[in-house]
Amino acid sequence: MKIFKIVPFVCLALLLNMTNAWAQTAVNYNGLAGDYYEADGDVAVILLHGTLAHNRMEIIKTLATLMSEDYGYPVLTPNLSLNEKNRMGDSIQTSTKSYASLTACDIDHTHKYEDSLAELGVWVEYLKQQGFEKIIVAGHSRGGRQVSAFLAKHFSDPKIVGGVLIASGLSRNERNIENYKKDTGLDLRKLLTEFSKLRDTEYVDVPKFIYCEKPRVTAGAFISEYEDNPAHSAPYNVAKIQNMPILVIGGSEDTIVPNIAADFESLSDQSNLRVEIIEGADHFFRDLYADDAAMMIVDLIENI
Repeated sequence: MKIFKIVPFVCLALLLNMTNAWAQTAVNYNGLAGDYYEADGDVAVILLHGTLAHNRMEIIKTLATLMSEDYGYPVLTPNLSLNEKNRMGDSIQTSTKSYASLTACDIDHTHKYEDSLAELGVWVEYLKQQGFEKIIVAGHSRGGRQVSAFLAKHFSDPKIVGGVLIASGLSRNERNIENYKKDTGLDLRKLLTEFSKLRDTEYVDVPKFIYCEKPRVTAGAFISEYEDNPAHSAPYNVAKIQNMPILVIGGSEDTIVPNIAADFESLSDQSNLRVEIIEGADHFFRDLYADDAAMMIVDLIENI
């Protein structure tokens, strides 16, 4: 594993593009929705959003626009369905005022953490049908952790040639238990034990689910989110990935997923893993730090 710290670089092309409207084409395939950013390159990038968010949040649109318009690589940004029909197409929420405003809390939470892996597989097949011989699968935050789990199962696919995990590290069960107790006064372990006796589809009465207060959530969705599952952690999954370059990008000022380099320290001997830390960047790579992240992804592509 190689760890690098990157001093931010402001790209003139990005400054010029700030006056341009973002452009993407909505794509619907096998009941799923996404946006496609067209370019002439022969390597396509799938870029997945984070927790309960959507594919038109600022960081996803910015990275997709940079890679397609400035660097010439097509990008597909899936919108995870979360088992919710209203998340398909133009009806998705597009607020970028705060992280909380990005979350889909007004839905019935029947979705499971692992659903994303099947949906990523659908989009990989879509790009194959479009004629792409090389595909990079990338994700931000929780999306990156889900991408790592997907790649751990599909790294032998000859058309999937690399993975990028942006602000994606460990999932800490102890912290989840502590935070849930602090926020709700309830013991998460007892809830999981209780809900494991119910049908997956049965709704449960809890005060909080992820970011959502007083949610409508099923036992299966709750268990999938909070169970102590090592596959929810990116380093656990990356350790299984062979013969495929994996790029991890972190921000030195990220307070949501801090110190990513330490999360991957146990994989220091893994030669296919590269960890980049962008000095000054937060969890969402605002203030032009997204350009540094885009250049790192492009560097990965051009060295495959």
